[in-house]
Amino acid sequence: MKKPKEDKDYRKIIIYGAIITVLVLWIASWLLIDYVIFPTSEDNTSLFGNRGAFGDKFGFINSLFSGLALTGIIISIYFQQKELSLQRNELIETREEFKDQNFQTTFFNLLKTQRQLAEEINVTIWNLKSYDSLRNTDFKGRVFFNKSRTELKRVIKALKSDSYNEYSEWGEYSEYYESPTNEYEAHSLTESRRIAYTLKYYRISKETWQKAKDMQSIEVARLAYGVFFNRFHFVMGHYFRHLYHIINFLDEKEKERKIDKTGPEKEEVEKEFQSYADFVQAQMTTPELFLLFYNSLSFPKLQKLLIKYNILENLTIEDLLEEDHNCIDGINLKSRNELLK
Repeated sequence: MKKPKEDKDYRKIIIYGAIITVLVLWIASWLLIDYVIFPTSEDNTSLFGNRGAFGDKFGFINSLFSGLALTGIIISIYFQQKELSLQRNELIETREEFKDQNFQTTFFNLLKTQRQLAEEINVTIWNLKSYDSLRNTDFKGRVFFNKSRTELKRVIKALKSDSYNEYSEWGEYSEYYESPTNEYEAHSLTESRRIAYTLKYYRISKETWQKAKDMQSIEVARLAYGVFFNRFHFVMGHYFRHLYHIINFLDEKEKERKIDKTGPEKEEVEKEFQSYADFVQAQMTTPELFLLFYNSLSFPKLQKLLIKYNILENLTIEDLLEEDHNCIDGINLKSRNELLK
């Protein structure tokens, strides 16, 4: 650690001042003894002729400089204390640097793990292909987040359906046994059976379906996400828990760094940790941000952190299932046109 320039200048002033003071006192002491204390006699006989007086003169000067030597020792002790203080500060700063390095290493390793969790997602989703046949599709990695929008719409559509129909297999003993006579009937039957199959596939009870009838739009969205999450918690749970851990890790470290900091220093810490939060957001695709928004409806602690670090700032109103879902205090999404201005 480099010593401050002003500290070096201060040390030079003290040393040079001490040297000049010694020289001035040396000269002044001789003049004081010769002309004030023991002046020459009227017949111009110098006191140097008096050996005893001459010796006393040196004894006085020696006592003076013994005191100055003590002063020099005190000054040396002072500088040693200053040096030790600088060394302690250097050790503290070095310790802080190590802490910062450890924090950065941990943080970026967490980000790497988060990417791996997204890439390792592998899930199969079932739906009706037609009124009498099923279809299953595999979704891997971040493609799952793209599909999540379609599935949430599917769940909301089932929750808002006019009637609660139980799904049954197509067959001889089914009420749908006879095939439709035209394309319109086939389409209508398929849509009706798809809703019934969705209610069964996502385990939506009649009580849950009935409850949705009295809910606001954002509450239906929260309910739909809960239904979706319960079906795929085995792939979504770990992803979102780990994401919450990363953002909460930033929040805790920021609070630690802000202890004993003043206003401007706190602002610098906040800017630094906001930049780390920006890294988190930069790692996420729009579909991930979309699903994160609806996940936060069910998890207030996560929502609070998303608001603090503005994680959802690049999500637009058009990305939501419905525009009136943009009603969460602290999360004020913009339209695409506003972002492009």
